[in-house]
Amino acid sequence: MWTPEVIADIYRQHRYAVYRRCRALLGEDDDAQEMVHEVFLQLLEQPRRFQRRSKISTYLYAIATHRCLNRLRDRSARGARWRTRVAEHIERRAVDARPDDVVAARQIVDLVLEGADATSGEIALYHFVDGLSQGDIAGLVGLSRITVNKRIGRLRRHARALAAGGTG
Repeated sequence: MWTPEVIADIYRQHRYAVYRRCRALLGEDDDAQEMVHEVFLQLLEQPRRFQRRSKISTYLYAIATHRCLNRLRDRSARGARWRTRVAEHIERRAVDARPDDVVAARQIVDLVLEGADATSGEIALYHFVDGLSQGDIAGLVGLSRITVNKRIGRLRRHARALAAGGTG
């Protein structure tokens, strides 16, 4: 049962993790704080959407990611600010990665931001930036692992074609 007390406990336990995710994607403290409130407001207003197929932290992470990506898309229509925020996030996550891997991840995500649908954009972020497994991504976006695998393959092929001078 979702009582205000239960949601208050969830808020106390997970607000900082949600804030960190929002801050990493949005880049602004005020925007991140506002988004944290929107994430928990969604949980409060639509508690039945959490179907207990994952942990509450995973569910909140997915809501935060989805809402932040939508905010960035709305604000800049996938313009320079969005690409800059994603590029910074990739570089922070890639401290131990090879430079070529970081560049490849940036290119792939950048290509997705230019023309893919919202779900493919989320899949690219979760896979190429956050390093999540296909199974984890499938749970977050509500698709099968096989569908996620196919979309990642399509994203890679499209990026390779563009890098080779094609049109994708």
